[in-house]
Amino acid sequence: MSVNYIIIVDDKVPNDPISVMALSIAKPTDCELSIIPFSQLKSLVEEKKNKNIMILVKGPEEALKLVEQLPEVTEINFGGVAKKSDSKQYGKAVFLNSQELKATQDLIALGKKVYIQMVPTSQVESADFSK
Repeated sequence: MSVNYIIIVDDKVPNDPISVMALSIAKPTDCELSIIPFSQLKSLVEEKKNKNIMILVKGPEEALKLVEQLPEVTEINFGGVAKKSDSKQYGKAVFLNSQELKATQDLIALGKKVYIQMVPTSQVESADFSK
């Protein structure tokens, strides 16, 4: 079953009209889109429970916040995490700094499957997040 509802969760983006416009234009035409703060996440997911939902967050720390609010989320896909001066490479497009690595390790400790796949048609990359 393909995704028919995309939720972008971020506490800053919903208040940025340019980002909202860009994300709205970039979404697939056959998907609905909501761009919301974390405070609205649980109620929106409950309201849209009959949809096939994909939730997008900015990075590992936000992914940890996501699973704290929605423990039923079992898998986290790192499609890409931007390179920073203090980051280490874990996949073709995944670069984690120490805080992001800690959040990733916390996700794994919570029993969440964390994997790397840039786009649905690309291979799943394996990564060792233990160091």
